[in-house]
Amino acid sequence: MPAVEHGRSTLSVTRPLKEPERARREKILAAARELARQGGPEATTIRAVAVRAGTTPVTVYRYFPSKDHLLLHLMVDWSVRVIADLTARNYAGADAERVAAGFADIIGWAADERLLLTAGMSAIGSPDLSGDGLSVWRELFTGLVRAILTDPAWDDTEGKALTLGHVLLACLLDLTTSRATAAQSSDHITTAARLIFR
Repeated sequence: MPAVEHGRSTLSVTRPLKEPERARREKILAAARELARQGGPEATTIRAVAVRAGTTPVTVYRYFPSKDHLLLHLMVDWSVRVIADLTARNYAGADAERVAAGFADIIGWAADERLLLTAGMSAIGSPDLSGDGLSVWRELFTGLVRAILTDPAWDDTEGKALTLGHVLLACLLDLTTSRATAAQSSDHITTAARLIFR
């Protein structure tokens, strides 16, 4: 199981789910995703998610122990899609330029999903997650670089992905709190990528 997939499984129910339970859980996630895209974290309450999914808050809590677990799960799902998109891009050139271009694309995709990302970013440091949030991201940072370099065996022995990932989180935080434009965040991440991977 890829590291990101493993990280995603730690955010919610880990027991095997039967087909009706999987379908119910996906319906809850779809409802939460719609609400987050429309109104950010404030709109994505457990009660609103339950109503949108046609279920009860108790059922939502059965799959996600807190709102922050649910929001972080949405962020990780978004990241899994980003990894697939990065892999499909097939970036060319030197590693530094490939990584810079890939991370610039991530910022662009984040800008397109600003409210969803705002909801996800609001959950990262939550005490409800008992540290799960940042441990998932550490694994994700390496996955992003592997996807850009199209090298599933690439290992972050020098801490390059970890360092660039922290810059990415700072750029996403700036982007989602409206402190920076997408162009400014893209400039910051591409500069960092070129310096780290040169």
